Amino acid sequence: MLPAEIEKPLSLIELQCEAVAAAVATGELLMLENASNALQQAALDFSGLMDRLGGAQQAGPELRARLKKLAVQLNIQRENLIRRSVVVERALHAMVPATRKSTYAAPAGRAGGYKAFSA
Repeated sequence: MLPAEIEKPLSLIELQCEAVAAAVATGELLMLENASNALQQAALDFSGLMDRLGGAQQAGPELRARLKKLAVQLNIQRENLIRRSVVVERALHAMVPATRKSTYAAPAGRAGGYKAFSA
């Protein structure tokens, strides 16, 4: 079992990671923003704590295993966000075709760009 000074902030990070996962799954933008900000703050606080305690190397295998599990979960959430981004972008292109990049060059105008001038 980890010391309480490590267990509590680590559990908070795990809880915030679950909140981010739930927000990504539901697609609620405000909930995702709040959960992401809370996760970031919890991670920063934990990082500062670990620096004060001498780093994760001295904490033992249980802490390293939980941190590795968190890293895997965060990577999964990153990939889920990328997938959601692609879905949103495709929906945007379907609804507003002008948001797509054109494959062809812009038309040159009448007769290939030749302009007649009057005398």
